Amino acid sequence: MKEPSGVASIPLILSSTDCIPKLIRERLEDIVLHGEPILLAAEADLDSLGHILPVWLLATKGHVVVVPAVSEMPVKGPYDYKAITDFDIHPSIGSTSLRLFLKAIPVELVRFTNENRERFQRVLTQLKRLKEGLPIQEDALFIPDPKFCLKCGLILPRVGAPCSHCVQRKAAFSQMFSMLAPYRWTMLGLFLLMIVGIALDLLPPFLTRILVDDVLTTRQHADWLLFLVIALAGASLLRRGIDIIINYLAPKVGTGVTNDIRKRLFQKLQEMSVAYYDRVSVGQLMSRITSDVEVMHGFVIQVTQGFLVNVFLVIAIGSMLFYMNPKLAILVLIPIPFVFIGTVFFWKRIYPNYYKYWDSNSKLGSMLNGVLSGIRLVKVFGQEKREARRFFKAADYVRETRIKVDTKVGIFSPLMAYVFGLGGLIVWFVGGRDVLNGWISLGTLMAFLGYIAMFYAPLGSLAMFSNWVTQFATASQRIFEILDMPSEVQDEPDAISCPHISGAIEMSDVWFGYDPYNPVIKGISLKIKAGEKIGIVGRSGSGKTTLVNLLCRFYEIQRGEIKIDGVSVRRFKRPEILQQIGLVLQEPFLFRGSIKDNLAYGMPGAGWEDILNASRAANCHDFIMKLPEGYDTQLGERGAGLSGGEKQRVSIARALLCNPRILILDEATSSVDTESEREIQRALRIIGAGRTVISIAHRLSTLKDANRIYVIDSGRLVEFGAHEELMKRPGVYYKLVKIQTELASLDLD
Repeated sequence: MKEPSGVASIPLILSSTDCIPKLIRERLEDIVLHGEPILLAAEADLDSLGHILPVWLLATKGHVVVVPAVSEMPVKGPYDYKAITDFDIHPSIGSTSLRLFLKAIPVELVRFTNENRERFQRVLTQLKRLKEGLPIQEDALFIPDPKFCLKCGLILPRVGAPCSHCVQRKAAFSQMFSMLAPYRWTMLGLFLLMIVGIALDLLPPFLTRILVDDVLTTRQHADWLLFLVIALAGASLLRRGIDIIINYLAPKVGTGVTNDIRKRLFQKLQEMSVAYYDRVSVGQLMSRITSDVEVMHGFVIQVTQGFLVNVFLVIAIGSMLFYMNPKLAILVLIPIPFVFIGTVFFWKRIYPNYYKYWDSNSKLGSMLNGVLSGIRLVKVFGQEKREARRFFKAADYVRETRIKVDTKVGIFSPLMAYVFGLGGLIVWFVGGRDVLNGWISLGTLMAFLGYIAMFYAPLGSLAMFSNWVTQFATASQRIFEILDMPSEVQDEPDAISCPHISGAIEMSDVWFGYDPYNPVIKGISLKIKAGEKIGIVGRSGSGKTTLVNLLCRFYEIQRGEIKIDGVSVRRFKRPEILQQIGLVLQEPFLFRGSIKDNLAYGMPGAGWEDILNASRAANCHDFIMKLPEGYDTQLGERGAGLSGGEKQRVSIARALLCNPRILILDEATSSVDTESEREIQRALRIIGAGRTVISIAHRLSTLKDANRIYVIDSGRLVEFGAHEELMKRPGVYYKLVKIQTELASLDLD
């Protein structure tokens, strides 16, 4: 099989041994593989001691073998899958190894540099499939590495992000212009005012020419003096008035567009799936909504008072220059090719630096958000100095990237000013000589020099236009990256409403993995009747929380189906189905605000009676009333002011207030004391009547009253039944209960 096209493709699957080096094929002849063809071949780049050496891992339907590319080194294997209990990836300092386990004893197969870790992670998944008797997933091995751009091969800022090198900047401009559509009449008015303003800018040098030649020099029309001065003053006054109107209207458009973008960004972020937030830090998103959007305000300013004004000025003044004196006008154009070359040179060198600057700002915000959010943990472990060093390092990186940008801009601007100055000096020399020879009048030269100053000023701004384009392209790329990214969880076009459900749940052969080719949930099927009390147990990392996340559609399943009341959850409108599901997380989260506002978060219009009933049911009414301001007590960030158990009880009351038909408790009582847990469990027995309750718990004693307990192990449903039934057979649940009982006995002793 040939390697597919595309950057970072991985040629791992071989339909024959033709692609394997000759030495490896010769060594394979002495290995007994029972006539099995090679299904998987991967080349590692280190030997067991860490020396650079090609080592081949080869897998068949029943065996795996490792063959070094040096005849003096022994072959490892072949190992029969029946004798292998598991495979894993084991990181170490400077390298990583792929291992197998023979009766819990690890055996290193191959070692490789860390840049190949992602590739061998895919190999690991396929080895596990071969061990389970499943076929190889060819597409999983040949898909390009998602961390690299498919076109140019550069590393991406994160998986799924557009490449800063290949992004279409024209698309950003077209999208930005589409956002100006609601303001098109205001923009038209600004454009007309701009044309009138340019005409007024052209008037003073023209009147100055008449004033010098016909009034001051020849005195032929001395009576025109007052009229010309009044005309100059009137033109200046009218120009300033137009500037005031433009300065009044332009901010309205600019702030309106930025406000629209911020709202669209926030709305889009609300629509994104939980998987998106697993990849992107909160600090980076905050930077885009605040700092990057402000750059868009400059877009409107450039359109109304910058770029277009300068373009029309250059055209209009250039026409006047050629009208007055074509010979001198040609001399004025001499610096333009040099400016153009300098602008292109500047663009190529400044754009990467601008991207680094904006990226460093984003990372600084992300780092700062993380530290301030976990400030208690920082203080508990006394890591203030360490975090200060991290912040200083990030701040220094921002400073260095900004210095590079400002330095290049600072070098470019004076050079362009010098080039333009040379153009003016050339006109002074040639024009002055023509005045002395009597070929042109002094007024013409003065008017010409006035137009030159007006001509070079917008031309210099256009030369710096690349600087603004760079800022805009960088910021717009980061903004439209969010706006153009589709949500991984979307409603179907014909999604239906669900004003009421009974709470029956059915999962059929559900598969899911954060990496689609390395599933976390593996073929789980179960049925829960409406109103049943269900427990889900298993070891840490077995997939319990992932299972309920799929039920809530925080993630989209890759295979299988989840139904509620016999209808696929994909058929329901997601916001409406989530209103029917109450979820209490293991780590409670409360917003800054009053306790009442946090309790009523899911039902902002809830009355006091409903709030008090939910509060009493969750056993939090008593401690709330002991607070100085009761339900009006203001909480800090993440519920600061309450203990962990108190925050958990408030979160339970918040879920109960919504009266959900399906109530999910994800380790909801893990942070409360035994007495409070007993009260909550008693309340849940009463409130849970008539609704489906799913409890995920490590404290198995809380699940004795469940109608049924599902036991998840390594992503698979291994057993289910009532507590008494599961205790009669020595399975996973029986072992977990025994371990907890023994630990409880030790605690009592």
